[in-house]
Amino acid sequence: MSIKNSITNRFLLFLVTCGFIGYLPYIPGTFTSILACLILYFFSFRTLFAWFIFLIFFVPFSVMCINKLNFEGKDPRYIVIDEFAGMFITMAGHKTEIINLLTGFILFRFFDIVKPYPVKYVEKYKKGYGIMADDVVAGILANICLCLFIYIWDAFK
Repeated sequence: MSIKNSITNRFLLFLVTCGFIGYLPYIPGTFTSILACLILYFFSFRTLFAWFIFLIFFVPFSVMCINKLNFEGKDPRYIVIDEFAGMFITMAGHKTEIINLLTGFILFRFFDIVKPYPVKYVEKYKKGYGIMADDVVAGILANICLCLFIYIWDAFK
């Protein structure tokens, strides 16, 4: 039984650290966001419906994986699957062109690091819910800002 738990825990750690990127000594969340941008660039979704289906399964799955782990603290820095999900939420419905990915990346990292209301507010939820919620909200805010930037950019073309 302990071997199974050990294998299960290693697998869960692999998932929530995005292939152990979370164990990098410096800015693991930023590196995970970059990984998400690369994946989005090379394997983008074609429709908003595909984004919706992916996110409706990925976010709860991530919360469940985080909740299965025993960890100390509110949001351990090695858990970075939330940044991965946040970048996907940021880019949902947008073309994954380099300029959009770069703008979305900057916006998401801004909201994730600065944590304006309501990002800071949802961070108080316990365990995986709080870990994921702040990045989900940061991704939503970044997505809205990206929509506005694209709208304004297109208006001046």
